[in-house]
Amino acid sequence: MSANTYRYQLPKKAIKSDCPNCGPKHRRTLSRYIDTTTGEPLPDQYGRCDRESNCGYHLSPYHKGPSGKSYAQEVWARNSVGPIAKEWFTVAGRQKYRGIGRQTILTDLIQMEGATLEQAERVVAYIFDQPARAPLSVVPAGKLCTIPDEVLHQSLGHYERNQFAVLLRNHFGTDVADDLLKRFNIGTSGRWPGACVFWYIDERQRVRGGQIKLFDETFHTVKYIFRDGEKRSATTWVHSAYARRCDQQNLPYPAWLAEYLDEQNDVQKSPCLFGLPQLQDASPEKPVAIVEAPKTAVVSTPYFPDFIWLAVGALSYLNADRLAPVRNRRIELFPDLSRDGSAFERWNRVANELMGLGFRITVSTYLEENATQPEKDAGLDLADFLLDQGLGAYYEGEFW
Repeated sequence: MSANTYRYQLPKKAIKSDCPNCGPKHRRTLSRYIDTTTGEPLPDQYGRCDRESNCGYHLSPYHKGPSGKSYAQEVWARNSVGPIAKEWFTVAGRQKYRGIGRQTILTDLIQMEGATLEQAERVVAYIFDQPARAPLSVVPAGKLCTIPDEVLHQSLGHYERNQFAVLLRNHFGTDVADDLLKRFNIGTSGRWPGACVFWYIDERQRVRGGQIKLFDETFHTVKYIFRDGEKRSATTWVHSAYARRCDQQNLPYPAWLAEYLDEQNDVQKSPCLFGLPQLQDASPEKPVAIVEAPKTAVVSTPYFPDFIWLAVGALSYLNADRLAPVRNRRIELFPDLSRDGSAFERWNRVANELMGLGFRITVSTYLEENATQPEKDAGLDLADFLLDQGLGAYYEGEFW
């Protein structure tokens, strides 16, 4: 089930009514949610006020009310549960075996398997709460593989030949830049001269992956011309670069790399939020801000230090599983711009669903309200606005 199939949505052609928070001075500023199965609007309190910077009213049908249930949950509760597919128990059992929590399993059953909330709750309750009289047939997951800490530590430093570090020092000064490099565990890579490493370290301090990037003088990823004439982005991953170097030098893969590349094992390129080590020393009350790219999280930190800045890694990676480590914090999302506003709409839909799961989450409208159409066409992000830079350049050379 994709985000586009959520039953309750804000339609593209807004249905307007008076905002309950604005009063009589501002009429018809509330965009109302509709039930996509009928096309009918929900009760008039469910909507988002257009005057978000002055009013801020937004009541989602997925937001839990005083009863402890959201409007969506109450509707589902009034309907019959319906048939529950046997394979859903197997799916949930496998996830529990891998250590995945019940709330994430609940979300996955709804979004990935097409279960209703009531059906998913029945499955999760059975898996977690019932005595195991007849255990499900569960296929053990592959070994969880990580990158050794020493590989990370070898990359730290060498900032005089790290283009991203040089850019940070030139823009913010050495003291602020060096604090950012340490805070986010920024590494230096030899994959391309001047390349950096954004390390993805999970809430248990395990190194889950490392993204290598080369930036130009405007903080944008370098594009290069490959030998076949294709234009590519100077972006790769530590495990790929490490394997490439071993192949070039005719060396055997170290044990960690062989396991990491084994398709039978549980490995993802960026399976967690970027910047999670900051949570160790942060107050439990400090809110988090989430952007798409690691660069944006790093650059935004000095401008807005009242947030813990994290990156989800890509537009499609925003989900309850990845946000689990910050579930108990207030969350503000800052999606990148897009030509037609689809990036904002996607994160807004996901945020509505996450609110129904108990997350305290909002989506910033700053970029959508202040960007020009050319800036939207270019897909700029928050860092572009903060740095007040133009578009990146292309490297007209060959990289192998």
